[in-house]
Formats: sequence, structure tokens, C-alpha cells
Amino acid sequence: MVKKIILLFVSIFFSCFVYVSSSSSSSSSSSGCVQKIYSVSEVNPYVLGSVLVIKGIFCLNTTDEIKISLYVPEENSNISYGIDCDDSLMIDSIGETITCRLSDIYQGSNGVNFTSLTIAVVNTPIPVPNPSKSLSSSLIGNSPVPVLGTRSYLFTNSTCPSGCEKNGFCDVASTCRCDQGYASFDCSVKVDNSTSLPSPSSLHFDTFTISTSGDAFNIRLSHILANPQESMSDLSYQRQLSTLTAYNKSSNQQGLSYTLNGTSISSMKPWLNQLYYNVEFNSNNEPSFNYSNYKGSYLPLSSTAAIITVNPTIDPKYLPSQFSAYNGHTGYSMVFEISNLFNNMDGYSSVLSQSLTTITLTGSHAQKSLLVISISDIYSFNQSTVPNHAYIQLLSSSDAETLIGVTSNQNLYVSVVIPQTTSYNPIPKGAYTVQLNINAYNVDYQSLFNLGLPHWAIALIVCGSVLFVVIIIVIVIKCIRSRHHYTVINDPHHHNHH
Repeated sequence: MVKKIILLFVSIFFSCFVYVSSSSSSSSSSSGCVQKIYSVSEVNPYVLGSVLVIKGIFCLNTTDEIKISLYVPEENSNISYGIDCDDSLMIDSIGETITCRLSDIYQGSNGVNFTSLTIAVVNTPIPVPNPSKSLSSSLIGNSPVPVLGTRSYLFTNSTCPSGCEKNGFCDVASTCRCDQGYASFDCSVKVDNSTSLPSPSSLHFDTFTISTSGDAFNIRLSHILANPQESMSDLSYQRQLSTLTAYNKSSNQQGLSYTLNGTSISSMKPWLNQLYYNVEFNSNNEPSFNYSNYKGSYLPLSSTAAIITVNPTIDPKYLPSQFSAYNGHTGYSMVFEISNLFNNMDGYSSVLSQSLTTITLTGSHAQKSLLVISISDIYSFNQSTVPNHAYIQLLSSSDAETLIGVTSNQNLYVSVVIPQTTSYNPIPKGAYTVQLNINAYNVDYQSLFNLGLPHWAIALIVCGSVLFVVIIIVIVIKCIRSRHHYTVINDPHHHNHH
């Protein structure tokens, strides 16, 4: 009898399993599956075959009847350009990741507006639960979706370095927006700007000073380089900017600016036709941990900061033939020279973010200084945003000697690289524009919070340590008393007394 009952339950369970399996494969409405899009990877609309990865819940295990399209906004227009993503269309076995390759590219006349955000549309054969029963398919829209991408860009939609060390939150373009009192690209450094830091000031028409309580930094744009294939090679061409004629010079409490004429020296081929340089000082008597938004990139803006805009006009026809051979792979590097009060910048430790957009320079315990240099990786050519990404790097002593002839190790040289845009062929003469922020902070070496732990964890550690010490003291006292009691019991005088 018991065996029959067990067999009956097994048969009922098996029948239910078969029914549920068949129902889930035929329709999502009966299984309660709701389709959603969680994230869409970036993609370059100028490159045929660019991979697009869409993560979500799709209630499917086959790509039959799935259609994916991107609607890309155009410059100076309300029109969106449609691009299909039909090639190599795949979905994973659990129906949570769809991948495809662009089957066509952007060919509009206005250019892609990369400062706006596109929409990815997934058309599936399964309807989203909707009061209207007439739908036989569904459109799943996900906005915003970044559509930037190139081989040197390490953007992911929803990840930030080290989770921002729990001292901030992850924002667009994998930017850590740090809580008040923390700085760096991963919010890992505890800083103390409770006292007013000196305002940035102009030292010369092309040099400014930014200070912490323990140090002062002199910063100037010293060179601009042209490199085929963005390489540090003998083909590099450089201009030492101090040799060029400067005009429209201005320096005051708000900042400094000037324009360089690259055609002023007749013996030089003026590939650097002109350069406009502007520095705006940000000074606040109160501690500030704000951010500025430049073309969708968030840059930190502390109570003592410099906002720098560099605008070089390049005429590539004056560059050697090797540059045209690498059309679309030339990089223009703007080199900043950084010196400090003690002439020991070589003693500062540097960290470059994985996204190649931020360099941190940290001084010793005596200097208690942090310099954060952040660039907007999004830049423009002739006022139109381009699909490439700018990046930042710290020149080694050997690179500095090879490229710009510097042999001293007392200063540091930071290079901002803008890859030549690939959306124009051949590349015409034109102006590039890039922005970077330089922020100064006092490092709080004394704070326990510099361990990067949340307040409750530090309190738990302190309380736990105190409790541990108390327990040890109690155990020691008990041991002493027990030993004393044992000694008294075994004392012959104690027995004779009784």
C-alpha cells in the first residue's frame, strides 16, 4: 500500500514537471516571466560588426523572431538614425544575455551626437504583460544607453573600481561619485579639507599654483606631441610651447588664458597651427566635494581646483607621410609639467585608474598632500563630439628624456592623449577640444577611516578589541585566584590549623 502511494506521488510530480516545462517554453504569460533590460554595452556606430551585449530577462532560449535596433541621435537635430544589429545574433541558455553585431553603420549627414543618449529596442515574439491583449510582440526600450566605444576604452555599464570602496556610489561611465571626506577615482583616500586651502593663483601667464596645507604645485602646459599609432616612437613630433609666440595673454584671480601662434617660426612646418589654453580657478572657503559634468563625463571639483580647457588646431598636411599612412591612429599628446615647493615630485607615489582617465599623486606623511588629475575622455573635433576616447598617462623618466629632452627627475610630466578621429577621411585641418580638472586635497593620515572601513565596522573593531582585553583580564584574574586557592589548600600549616 505504501509503495502504491509513493508511486502515485512520483507520477503526479513528474506530470506537473512536464507540464510546467512545456508551458514555460511556449509562453511566458502562464509562467509569470516579465521581460526586462538591465544594461546595454557601449558600441561604436561608425564600425561595422561592433559587438552589442544586452543583459536582462527575455523569457526565451532561441533568437527566432528577435530583432534589435539602435536609434542614434544626430548632431543639431531631433532626428534619430536607426541601425540594425542582426549579425551573429545569440542568446544564452538561461535567456538573460543577448549578443549581436552591427549589420550596418551610421551614414547620416549630421554626425552622431555622442553627448546625448541612444535607445536600444529589442523586439521579441513574447508579449510583455499589458492590458491590451492584441499585442503579438513587444518592444523593450532601454534608455539611456551609451554608444561610445574604442579599443582603448575600458567602460562597463555598472561597475566601478573596487565598488568605490563603499565611500561613494557608481555613476555613469563607471565614475565613482565620492562621499564628502573621500577622494580619488575609487574613493579610497580619506581627505580633510576642513580648513580653507589657499586659492589657486597665477604665477605667470602660462603657469598657475595650486596648494595644500603641506605643499604647493606649479603646473604648466609645456609641450604638445604628435605620434603615429599613439606610440612613443622616434617618429614623434613635438613643439616646446615656450618657443611659440603667445598673444591674448590674461591672468587674474579667476584664472589665466593665452593663445599660441604655431606659424610664427618660419623654419617650422606649422602642424600645430594654433593653441588656445584656458584655466578657470575654483575656490571655495567651505569644504567642497562636488562634480562638474563635461559632455557626460563627471569630473571631481574640490574646494581648491583648476578647470583646464585645451584647444589645439592641427593641420596634418605638415606632418610627415608616416602619419597619413596611419590615418585614424595618430595621437596628439598635451604634456603638463608639474613641480612642487620642495623639488621632490619624484617622491610622490602615482596611481593610474583602470579607465585611464585619472592619475592620483600622493605625498609623504609630512606633506599630507593629494593631487587628483582627471580628464573627460569625451572630446570634440571642430565642435562635434567624436567616437574616440581621450586618456591620460604619466611619462616615465626615459619617455620624458626621449620625447621632450628632459633629464631631471625632480618634476613629473603628465600627458593627455587625444586619438585622431576616424570619422573624417582624409583628416582635415581642425580644432580639438579636451577638458581636465586638477584638484588638491589634504590627506587625513591620522583618521582610522583611512582604512576604508564603514563607521559601524570601525566601531565593531574598537568594541571587540575592548571586550577581548576585558575577557583576557578576567581570565588572568581567575587563574591567579584559582592558583592562590590551590596553594592555600595544600599548605601544611592550613591543615594543622584545622
